[in-house]
Amino acid sequence: MEKLAHKKKVMVEAIKHQESIVSDFRQRIQEIRDGEQQPQDEPQEYDQQGQENESALVINRLARELNFVIEELDFLKQMKTADNHFSEVSLGAIVKTDKMTFFPSVSLEEFEVDGDKLFGISRKAPIYKEMLGKKKGDSFSMNGQNYKILDVY
Repeated sequence: MEKLAHKKKVMVEAIKHQESIVSDFRQRIQEIRDGEQQPQDEPQEYDQQGQENESALVINRLARELNFVIEELDFLKQMKTADNHFSEVSLGAIVKTDKMTFFPSVSLEEFEVDGDKLFGISRKAPIYKEMLGKKKGDSFSMNGQNYKILDVY
């Protein structure tokens, strides 16, 4: 039961982490838009149209990244795996190895739950493909690094 409680906390923290990333993207886009709308008190030496075009390109790039992050957040929220106990590596499992602990779900930077550092890895990541279906005691390799699975739940 303790593992399921831990997994629920991991899911909550992963969602919070992803929501924070969404918020950061939205804030950055708003800052750029606000910067475009500020009146210019002094004459500018550069082409105003060129700056506006560059800002639009940056906003479009950030908007594409924001859309991706929102899709990942939606995927994470729909996983509903916190109540399941896994005996092999799959999406939503906690995978403790001799080197680090993975949370196959979406690509997340390192995050911490109850003092445990976890790395969220995408279902599209090569390392996930290497560990998929493996069980406690199994090993896998990635980029010359060998990992032994100590626990899966």
